[in-house]
Amino acid sequence: MREILDTRFLIEYFASADTAVIERAREKLRNLRRTGSGIIPAMALAEFFCHVCQRAGRKRAEQATESLVSSGLFIFPLSPQIAVLAGSLRCEHRDVPMADCIIAATAIQTRGKVISDDPHFKRLGRVKVDWI
Repeated sequence: MREILDTRFLIEYFASADTAVIERAREKLRNLRRTGSGIIPAMALAEFFCHVCQRAGRKRAEQATESLVSSGLFIFPLSPQIAVLAGSLRCEHRDVPMADCIIAATAIQTRGKVISDDPHFKRLGRVKVDWI
């Protein structure tokens, strides 16, 4: 099964205050690279870049993002089908941010599960969610 990495996973992988979480995230990423089943939605990459840039500066954001881009994980583009599905999810669940709807739609479209501890995904119902 494809595993769709949410922004929360990426942030924890690079900057968790909990060393046990970092180790679990590293192991998860190693397994996803080995199996070829990891997907990073382009939206999650954008959110991640912004998060790191605001906290650690542009240079660190560029380094961390380049590390992800060259990691062997598939960066999934925003297609028209995913955009429409995300819009539909957002219409039904107005309390869920659009970025989360796009990430969820990517999971639905690829028949995968979202790797996140963000409670928004569980509200959507149609999305499989797991955490590290």
